[in-house]
Amino acid sequence: MSKMKAIAITKEKKVEIIEMNKPIPKDNEVLVKVEACGICTWDQRVYVGEKKVPFPLIGGHEVVGIISAVGSNVNPKLFAVGDKAAVRVVRSCHSCYYCRHGMTNMCIELNTLNLNGPEVYGMGGFAEYICVDKSNVWRLDESVSIKSTVLIEPLACVARSYEKGLPNVGDDIIVIGGGPMGLLHVLYGKLCGCRVTLSEPNEQRRKIAKSLGCDFTIDPINEDLETFVKKLTDDRGAEVVFDTTPIPALAEQAMKLVGPNGRCVMYSSMHPNTPIEISPNVFHSTEMVLTGSVSPSIESFDTAVNLISKKIIDPSILITRIYDYHDCTEAFEAAISQDTLRIAIKF
Repeated sequence: MSKMKAIAITKEKKVEIIEMNKPIPKDNEVLVKVEACGICTWDQRVYVGEKKVPFPLIGGHEVVGIISAVGSNVNPKLFAVGDKAAVRVVRSCHSCYYCRHGMTNMCIELNTLNLNGPEVYGMGGFAEYICVDKSNVWRLDESVSIKSTVLIEPLACVARSYEKGLPNVGDDIIVIGGGPMGLLHVLYGKLCGCRVTLSEPNEQRRKIAKSLGCDFTIDPINEDLETFVKKLTDDRGAEVVFDTTPIPALAEQAMKLVGPNGRCVMYSSMHPNTPIEISPNVFHSTEMVLTGSVSPSIESFDTAVNLISKKIIDPSILITRIYDYHDCTEAFEAAISQDTLRIAIKF
């Protein structure tokens, strides 16, 4: 059997290049030669020891590449060898309760993390090749840069977040946190025709937000965010607030920024997951909606592919650097630095 290289997290703060069997596509599968894969927050938390998983782990789910081979039941006209492609790594069985009710991002097989074979735990994007069902492959425009296409999966997560936030054109949106996902929320909010405010203490990230069209940026260390939002909205509060940080105290603050009949979306998971205080009477008296968002649905992934492949938006400024896989340790160390946005690895 042919072999390939992969990057495995073997213990806390340790990544290694390993050799493993190259996957062979089954009847309905597509084999993709990975060009690049982003190091997401989940991968970073595993690397630093916050997220406990079995080792070794081959993570990576922000995958773009080239179609290398197809199974016998895959139409080669729809999935031609040599085509550039984006891969939705998370599973959707299409038969469980959630899939059949349009919630493919909640599929019961979502966390079945052995995509590249039984000997490997993890989503498998940090490898030279990955095999997925044909339904999880999208062809891309050949002219779009890797720096843009490697952000398709993160943008798909943001598109799902906006499906939960439901802003209308002209609404006020508050985004808390100016990391890669917060900045993608800014970009998406402007695309939706909204007035967007970002709260972020890092000056460079505020500057990037302004370059993406953000209307207002706030340094919450030196300016009171609640006071700003009240003044901006004539004391009503914002129509939609997205919390993209892992900080429980900011989740509690986020709800205070929402106006009557508004929506507050908890986009990020909390670390540590400390409970916060919620007043039931606030929901009763204002009809505010508190909701969450997790993983990209099939529909939101399709939206992200179209936005980037058709060059409707260009998020490439959010890729700080793409490292060669031989430099995987440097890449993971850069990814956990506060001085970078998204780091990716190329094969």
